[in-house]
Amino acid sequence: MLGHELRNPVAAISSAATIVKSTARSAEQLEFAAEVIERQSQHLKRLMDDLLDVGRAMTGKIILERTAIELAASVRHVAKILQTAGQLAERRVEYDTAPVWVEGDQARVEQILSNLLVNAAKYTRPGGEIRIRVAREGADAVLKVGDNGRGIAAETLPRVFELFFQADITEDRSPSGLGIGLTLVQRLARLHGGDGTAESQGRGMGATFTVRLPAREAPEPLPAASPPVSSGHTETVLVVEDNADARESLCIALELQGYRVLRASDGPEALEIVRRERPRVAVCDIGLPGMDGYELARRVRAELGGEIILIALTGYGMMRDETRATHAGFDRHVTKPIDVIELTRMLERELTKGSGA
Repeated sequence: MLGHELRNPVAAISSAATIVKSTARSAEQLEFAAEVIERQSQHLKRLMDDLLDVGRAMTGKIILERTAIELAASVRHVAKILQTAGQLAERRVEYDTAPVWVEGDQARVEQILSNLLVNAAKYTRPGGEIRIRVAREGADAVLKVGDNGRGIAAETLPRVFELFFQADITEDRSPSGLGIGLTLVQRLARLHGGDGTAESQGRGMGATFTVRLPAREAPEPLPAASPPVSSGHTETVLVVEDNADARESLCIALELQGYRVLRASDGPEALEIVRRERPRVAVCDIGLPGMDGYELARRVRAELGGEIILIALTGYGMMRDETRATHAGFDRHVTKPIDVIELTRMLERELTKGSGA
């Protein structure tokens, strides 16, 4: 099952790369290939994130960063993102929402919402309907996501939140998936002090998933924050990565964002460039040959102090990895695969902070 789910996006990316390299392709075909690569890369990232998250959830390793969240606004925000990405295409989405506040982790609450909406779209035919309801019932904030799709048989209804469970798996594995999304919904809801349940009248009768979270009163409004101020000039960024494809693609992407980019494939080379060029930012892979990223960060900090912004880039995303990066001297810790747009926003924030703007 996992092999199937990983091979599909890899096959699409491989074919798209062939289109990109072809000298006979049209501008429209190039645009299509770029969209395929972007879309399937995001799909692979979601698969990896879900696998890691479900492992953390099963072992109690998820740490929530709680803040006040208006649930109805979050629902519309997540739905808009999914619609823009085409994941709710040809499905009617109807809202029945009222402002309700909860205390939760913004990213994890949005993960609950996204998983429920993607699940509803997956099992609802084009032209079908997805209904979203947000309301307060006593001490609970209640989210209901219903559809008029395939429905759930009575004998499988008690198992829909089980890890890796999928009903009616066919040879073509349509709808696809790993059977992780709903497990995460229930686990994350319980981490927030709530729960997730499912209802269906049977095959062909659609399904409704309900998440209940402890409600809270609306917080006092905060003063409007000033938007980040652009540095107004090109900054130099050093990218340290031993994988040639990953290094060059990230460098080109940053150059397209307006940065002057320097390249290094290992720690000693990076240290020499830092001493010579004094870049404002270094984005460093941790798993470097010879001198790893932690040792590189310690040496750079010893020589330049706070003069340089250090961002750790790693395939490991556990809390202990972030803590170790911080102790080594990194300012920020980013998990692969990296979103270049998010990285540039992070760079802008760090550069603005460093300039005292």
